[in-house]
Amino acid sequence: MLDFGGPLNWERMRNQSAKSVLLHEGVLLADVAASAAGKLACLATPYEGFDGGPVLAADVAIAWMGMLARAGILPLSPAFMASEAGLAVERPEGAVRCADLVIVPVLPGWQHFAGVWLAAFLALEMNKPVYVLNGGV
Repeated sequence: MLDFGGPLNWERMRNQSAKSVLLHEGVLLADVAASAAGKLACLATPYEGFDGGPVLAADVAIAWMGMLARAGILPLSPAFMASEAGLAVERPEGAVRCADLVIVPVLPGWQHFAGVWLAAFLALEMNKPVYVLNGGV
């Protein structure tokens, strides 16, 4: 079991994940799609505390869900699901458990959102790859 020692500790997550080769940073969506086409992905986008509120956060998630779908990846979005359910906080646990991988688009401030970090942390705990994108296609 990996120990990342505290919320939003991306540096420690990077250092420990280097051993397991599950955390991939700076990849293009097209490169992820080459190996993940047809798989189910948890899309980890900001939600709680997003500048613009939950509706705008859901809109951002929907846009990225479309990009993943066009790339042949089946998306699950905790941010979108939370918005649809009227929740103040997204819960990525179920989506990560069901998904084969986690995709994190690099959006402004992404590394400061607890839901994004939690999705990545849980995926690594479950030995699932996490892809932090460096752009779309």
